[in-house]
Amino acid sequence: KLTQAGIPCTYVFVNALSYAMANVTKVFMGAAAIMANGAVLSRIGTAIVAMTATSQNVPVIFCCETYKLCERVQLDSIVSNELGNPEMLASSSIRSIQPLSDWKQTPGLKLLNLRYDLTPMKYVGMVITEVGMIPA
Repeated sequence: KLTQAGIPCTYVFVNALSYAMANVTKVFMGAAAIMANGAVLSRIGTAIVAMTATSQNVPVIFCCETYKLCERVQLDSIVSNELGNPEMLASSSIRSIQPLSDWKQTPGLKLLNLRYDLTPMKYVGMVITEVGMIPA
């Protein structure tokens, strides 16, 4: 939708994030919840994007409705999280490349597909809600 509005956007995989961040002026991300301590619960990968942006002095802005402001405090992504289907990690859209196709038969190997991660408050520049901006 942003590109349809004339806003140039770039989509990259996480492994290219630090390279692409050199050309970024602002990072906008959504949030599943904003905790009472200012930490942001969002899709897995959000924290690394915020950390990379902050390390390169790029403002990090979260967009979140006020009903997602939470009284809870969460300090990590492990204690309270949702688990996704481990098969999603094992599969690839390229049929010829399936390195984890037999992961269930590999002793000692478990796949952990976390759905959310927690971005600490120090990586949150601002939160935009339907009632206005909340500086971090």
